[in-house]
Amino acid sequence: MSLIGEHLSSDRNPESSYADSDDGDRDRIASSSPVLQESSHDEYTLTKSKKTSSTVYSTPTSRSEYTSSLSQIARSELAKLYDKIYGDRFCLVTQTSDADILQIAHVIQRASKSHTLALYEYCLGLKFKTLHVDSRRNIFYLRSDWHNLFDKNRWFLLPDVGTLEDVNSHVTEVVASRGGATSEAVTSFRSKWNLKMKTRYTLISISFTESFLRETGGQPTTHQYPYSDFPLLECHVAPPFAIIDAGPKCKRDQIDQIVLDRYPQQTEGSTMESDAKELKQRLTLLCDTWDLFMNPGVRAAAKTWEKSETGGGKRKREQSDAGQTDGRSTRSKTRSAHGGDRKRERSPNSSGATLTEHAVSHLEKRQKADNWETSIRHWVAESTRASSLDPNLPLDFTSIFACTTVDSTTNV
Repeated sequence: MSLIGEHLSSDRNPESSYADSDDGDRDRIASSSPVLQESSHDEYTLTKSKKTSSTVYSTPTSRSEYTSSLSQIARSELAKLYDKIYGDRFCLVTQTSDADILQIAHVIQRASKSHTLALYEYCLGLKFKTLHVDSRRNIFYLRSDWHNLFDKNRWFLLPDVGTLEDVNSHVTEVVASRGGATSEAVTSFRSKWNLKMKTRYTLISISFTESFLRETGGQPTTHQYPYSDFPLLECHVAPPFAIIDAGPKCKRDQIDQIVLDRYPQQTEGSTMESDAKELKQRLTLLCDTWDLFMNPGVRAAAKTWEKSETGGGKRKREQSDAGQTDGRSTRSKTRSAHGGDRKRERSPNSSGATLTEHAVSHLEKRQKADNWETSIRHWVAESTRASSLDPNLPLDFTSIFACTTVDSTTNV
């Protein structure tokens, strides 16, 4: 069995998660639950705003663009967070702190489509466009090879039973509240999973079976598949985000095989049997929670909610146009009530003619004045300088100009 090295060949963008799959591109019922009024804040977004003497982070104007690189401020704030709560910057799996091979991984894919992020916001009780994938709760350090494996769905982070139950209950309550099925207050995402909280995760391998080294107390330790002796990983990543990543990776029909691979020798009453049962329970809870996101009814409701949020401006314009139409209709009805469709009378001018008659007469005069052919014939007939021309003959501008030129020369 080979030992995985410091690097694996990869042509992926080292700055963010780009999935190979096609998944994932003002609450109307906010009064029913405080959670539904929750917005993005310091824990989820990284755009700095100097509004007070302390550091404040405001909601970005738009979600992250996966075609652009991770912003420098996002990198800087993640580094500060690691220095503060961990004391150092290191790979979550291998514990290496070599900055040259550390990369920033995204739990919820940075390339997630807009409608997919809207679904997550809907199910987690967040306001529209406030789940920012570059938030510190969604990014963490991995060595380049492990980053590559993570993005290729080769492994995932699995929370404990209690955390899985909390996320499942939270999503269930939020979806019920969104749909108006209950008016009970739901604990907010922010209070449940704040930035200072670290969760313990189990590394679950899907198709990765190689041995690897992990630095423990300055000494490298070899871990072999199925990694049943691998320690729990303590991380600041928000558990709902970890479940959103793990849900598509873990298929329900794979649960028994994952458990059997991790605990191949189970005897009745043994610790291994107990651990296997707990793992199966956790994986089943993971699939159950992911099914809440994938429920056709929930997806349809989230899509409707997204349309209502993005179509607000359009509805206002339509209402404004409707108001203008109603105004015009009202004026038309008023005129009809005072004489039907009759034409409005014009004020008489000084000559006694109506304004309309005067305008028609003026237009006829202008048309006559603009008739250049008539004007030239009139000039030919009356001008002594053009007496040699027959006014009834077709106009010959060469003769007219020649006559005019000779006449002018003679008069000099």
